[in-house]
Amino acid sequence: MVNRSFLKQNASFLSFGLVVAFFYSFGQTYFIGVFRPVIMSEFSLDNSGFGSIYLVVTLGSAFGLAAFGHIIDKVELRRYVMVLVGAITLVTLSFLAAHYLILLLISMLFIRMLGQGLMVHTAMTSMSRYFDKNRGRAIAIAGLGISLGQAVFPLAAVYLMKEFDWRTVWALFGIFFLVVGGPTLLFLLRGHDKRHEKWLKTESDKDADSSGPINSQGRAYSRRDVLKDYRFYMMMPALMSAPFWITAVFFFAEDIAVSKGWALEAFAGYYWINAVGAMTLPILAGIMVDRFGGVRLLPIYPPLLGLALFLGLLAEGWMGISIFMFLLGAVNGLAMPINNAMWAEMYGTRYLGQIKSLSTSLMVLSTALAPYLLGEALDMGVEINTLLMVGAIYAVISTLLLLSVRWNTGKNTS
Repeated sequence: MVNRSFLKQNASFLSFGLVVAFFYSFGQTYFIGVFRPVIMSEFSLDNSGFGSIYLVVTLGSAFGLAAFGHIIDKVELRRYVMVLVGAITLVTLSFLAAHYLILLLISMLFIRMLGQGLMVHTAMTSMSRYFDKNRGRAIAIAGLGISLGQAVFPLAAVYLMKEFDWRTVWALFGIFFLVVGGPTLLFLLRGHDKRHEKWLKTESDKDADSSGPINSQGRAYSRRDVLKDYRFYMMMPALMSAPFWITAVFFFAEDIAVSKGWALEAFAGYYWINAVGAMTLPILAGIMVDRFGGVRLLPIYPPLLGLALFLGLLAEGWMGISIFMFLLGAVNGLAMPINNAMWAEMYGTRYLGQIKSLSTSLMVLSTALAPYLLGEALDMGVEINTLLMVGAIYAVISTLLLLSVRWNTGKNTS
């Protein structure tokens, strides 16, 4: 169970992480995917055409995240967040002018970089950096915001588009973020100065005391150090598998719905079950992370992803779709505490912004490849069920690579 005193003492900052994660939905594929049919129709795009655009904008957002993600290591958090709020608001309003393909591409590029990239990067880096003993629990609590956003925003967009033009819908969400999100985040960061000072002192003490190692290797890794570590390359195929295939499911939601004999609106109506799955396991996963360590738990969730995709082949009626959605959510629920805690355990927190921006940019890259590669396959006549089977096999194979990391990483990482 989550300690009540922990919640009481850190309620404001934990809520900050949750709210940031809630609003990161604006850049997520499950949100943008709702707009895909109307955008494809208006700009006369097929699956591979839209997938190519999505590849370009997501590649750009991945490079942007890698380039700017380290700023969170240097800039005061409240100032950083307010700039982010203002930038996202401007981008959502820019969709009003997206009557040409190039303008649409620019708007999508920045909403992906700021929303999917820097927003979740901010939430998870903050929770990982400022919590040590209860890091897993903090990440899990903040991660609930992602599940809430997934339950609310896509369905809200579907219904708003029945009353408003899709560009206006983007603007409405941006205004809501500015008016509600910005002041809320500032309020929740009150008193953060003391927390930051405490963290700085802890880092200074670690430098002065060699008996208090920053991680199991006794030093803080920079991004350059991580790139020289073979374990990083063994982990990334598995870490990229969940965002790749979950992106594919939501991006091609209409294709999956049609294959099951469903309308997109009916299929999107089950997104809340995915959110339930994502909200069911994070707290348990966070407690397990605090007990055993993220590194030890790494091989748990990729096989569950494989099972979810396999069951997606069999899903037909409401029961099958519900199980499929729940398991996909459960994968996200497990992955978030495990992955985010693992980086801090293995490489320390001093350069966490650098390291996480690198890893997150690669996972964003996987979300870029999914629409493009699978869009090409669909246009070539490959059935969506065949692609889901490929995903299930890939998830299992990537798990084997994780096992080598688990066996070759010392127990002290936990």
